Amino acid sequence: MMRIGRTFDLFTACALFVACSNVGDVYLDERIVYKDGTVTENRITLKKSVGCYEYHRDKAEFENVDSLIITPSFAHANAGDEGFFMNPRGYVTYFLEGRDNAVYKLPRKNQITMTGIKTPSGCYASIFDGYRFDVVTQTKVKGGKYTNSFIVPVKNTLPYSDFTVKYYPLKGKNATYSGMGRLYRSLKVKESGMEPLAERVKTRPELKYALENPEIRIRQAWKPVPAKVRHQTLENEPPVNVKVTFDRVCDIIDALKKEGVNGAQITLVGWNISGHDGRYPTVFPPEPALGGEERLKHLISYAQEQGFQIVPHICTGDAYEISPDFSWDDIVKTKKGKPYTYFVYGGGQMYELCYEVAHKKFAVPIVDSLKRMGFRGVMYNDVYSIDAPHQCFDPDHPCYGDDAAEYARLTLEKCSELGGVASEGGYDHVIPTLDFALYICMSYKDKLNTVGEFPLIDDYYPIWHVIYNGYVYSCPFSNSVNYPVKSPQMAMKIQEYGGHPTFYYYAGHRDDENNWIGRPGQDLYCGTPEELEASAKAIKVGYDYMKEYGYLQYLFIEDHCRVADKVYKTTYSDGTVTICNYSDAPFEYKGTSVPAEDWKVIKK
Repeated sequence: MMRIGRTFDLFTACALFVACSNVGDVYLDERIVYKDGTVTENRITLKKSVGCYEYHRDKAEFENVDSLIITPSFAHANAGDEGFFMNPRGYVTYFLEGRDNAVYKLPRKNQITMTGIKTPSGCYASIFDGYRFDVVTQTKVKGGKYTNSFIVPVKNTLPYSDFTVKYYPLKGKNATYSGMGRLYRSLKVKESGMEPLAERVKTRPELKYALENPEIRIRQAWKPVPAKVRHQTLENEPPVNVKVTFDRVCDIIDALKKEGVNGAQITLVGWNISGHDGRYPTVFPPEPALGGEERLKHLISYAQEQGFQIVPHICTGDAYEISPDFSWDDIVKTKKGKPYTYFVYGGGQMYELCYEVAHKKFAVPIVDSLKRMGFRGVMYNDVYSIDAPHQCFDPDHPCYGDDAAEYARLTLEKCSELGGVASEGGYDHVIPTLDFALYICMSYKDKLNTVGEFPLIDDYYPIWHVIYNGYVYSCPFSNSVNYPVKSPQMAMKIQEYGGHPTFYYYAGHRDDENNWIGRPGQDLYCGTPEELEASAKAIKVGYDYMKEYGYLQYLFIEDHCRVADKVYKTTYSDGTVTICNYSDAPFEYKGTSVPAEDWKVIKK
């Protein structure tokens, strides 16, 4: 295993395990609900394993099971206790007083396969294996008693996997969420062999270029969202809203050069037939109203001649009925044999393609065609890393669990033939292949994160960034895109989480209030000379930032913590420290004064 910087490895975990092993038996309460309605409840003494306590159930034991709920003895707390529960998305529950009979469940949203538990009984990183797309994390409070459990809803799937949870005890300076992240990182590196960005860029010039320059996404064309027509045909298809032609992208490049932005990766969104999500999985021909294939090829050549990298946005996992390639045979089938659908977007009712079919039938030929067109860079394939693949029960191509994850990785691996691969989020079943995650946390409101939107969610810990900064570069929040035209806090979040400056022309494209990236006044535009100039100036902020602080994205985050009210410290593997002061008063840190609502980088 290659180690760069300081890592938290299994030897440390073993030492901590020895230190903790004198506290007596650690047990777990297990509740099994069977298909016939009967219930068994067991108290199990957990088995001691290498550096952890282990719970395990074989696949065969799930044959007649409806659901399984497990709650370890140390996942109990009283209102007023110190500590927290952290779920796989980094959402945190404190043991606050004054609330009762509340529950928060996180179904199928496991960016990582770890939860964090810190109670008066101890601090543990709980890492599960098996059913990674089905496990539900449940936080509950009743009568002033807080509990944290794993639920495996076997009834929604098939008993296709063993299920194991390893509970790693953490002590001392490692008994923090950062300590949990360091442990998880070490285990994932050992398991997957994933290489740090610092190693990958040595043989991949397109990745090095994209990593060291800002990301610019340009939404060129789209149909109305929410969809005006749910089931679209060529006869009733809504008109395409054209905003940025291929020739206008050339004007954007000229404006950038004029402002001194001499490098950026440009991702074309909605370049395909009928615009963004227009007729997926069909992408060709390029939308005629934008200039067609001839002007697109001219744009690709022009961008590259001016020193810019240019790539397409595609989505090979979604399908709309208007697509000439649409077939009910390709769609994910539910356990009852029905086509799976859950979303309505520009193309109307969207269906999910079986990941095996999507890879073989669409991803491979589409990527080959894009390579022939001349695109080079960190190519973007939407959705693959921000959602769990849904189980396909079609008897002709059953695909779920680890098989679905493998096809997701194969698809992204194919995309990386252009030089690298990006997708929408940070689900780590694709991390060994992924280079860039567009954003890690989606936020639909004008605030820093999703705290307050859900019951029992009191805080957000950047656990993903502690684990994966240095392996995947990313923008921390969806609404930290276009940060120079937003609040000062958004710029600080880029700094605090080691984020990648990311920009979006016409991000706020929806006709309702659910734009998750930008709203009027928080967007980039290019309709007039004044808009061209203003947008280029905003991007110049990110370009300059990368020249001075871009090196942080090659480093691991070894620690993140709150050092005072509304003041956060991030420590990188080379000793660099950043202090982000969100308060309304200056903050002193070891002789350095950090102004209110500002940040400072202190190099070792």
